[in-house]
Amino acid sequence: MSGPQKILVIDDSPDMLKVLTLLLTEHGYEVLTALNGQIGLHLVDEHHPDLVILDLSMPGVDGWEVCRRIRTKLTIPIIILTAAHVTDEDTVRGLELGANDYIIKPFKNSILLARIRSALRWATPEQNGLTYDDGTLAIDLNLRQVTHNGEPLNLTPKEYEMLTVLVHASPRVVTHRELFDKVWADSYHQFDVNYVRIFIGHLRKKLEVNTTDPVYIHNERGVGYRFQKQSHSIRS
Repeated sequence: MSGPQKILVIDDSPDMLKVLTLLLTEHGYEVLTALNGQIGLHLVDEHHPDLVILDLSMPGVDGWEVCRRIRTKLTIPIIILTAAHVTDEDTVRGLELGANDYIIKPFKNSILLARIRSALRWATPEQNGLTYDDGTLAIDLNLRQVTHNGEPLNLTPKEYEMLTVLVHASPRVVTHRELFDKVWADSYHQFDVNYVRIFIGHLRKKLEVNTTDPVYIHNERGVGYRFQKQSHSIRS
C-alpha cells in the first residue's frame, strides 16, 4: 500500500512554512519544507515529491529559476505562490516555465487544497487513457508521452493538459470557456480567454510544422478549438 502523497513547500517565510505544514499534514499529506530555492532543489532530487508549492520572490535562487530547473528533469505539478503586487506578466512567466497554477497570498485554505487536488489528479496517469498515433504525432495518455516523428516533445503541464482535453473531445469543438475550466480546474482566478490563446499558441509551435496552416489544432473563430485526427485513428 502506498504512503501519503509528498508535497514540498519552498518559501523564505518561516511562518508560511509552519502554516502550510500544519494545513497539509492535517489533510493527510507528507510535507517537506525549504527556506530557499537551493535547498528546495536539493530536496527535489533527494525525495522526489509528488507536488511542489513554490514562492516566486526569494533571494538567491528565485522561484522562476527553481521552476525552470525542476521542469528540465521532472513533470511533477508545481503551484506558484505569488504576492498581490506581482504583475500578471510575472505570473505568466512562471506558467510558461512549466508551473501548473498559481495562487495569490493571502489565500483561502480551501482554495489551495482544491488546487492541490486538481494538480495531483492531472499528474496521475489514467488507467484507461487513449493512445493516438498517425505516424507523425503519437500521444500516449497512460505514459504521458507525446512524440513527433519519434522525438519527444517537451510540453509544459498546461500544454499537455490542453492537448489531453482536445484529444478526448475530438472531433467536437472545445469552447474557450470549457478549455479554461478544465485546464485551470479549481482555479480561483476568473475566466480570461487570453490564457487559452497564449497556451494554444505555444502548443501549436510544438505540434505543427506550419502554425499558420495547422494540421492538428484548428481554430473555430469566436468559439474555441478542435483537434483534427489524421489518417490513423486513436487506439484504446
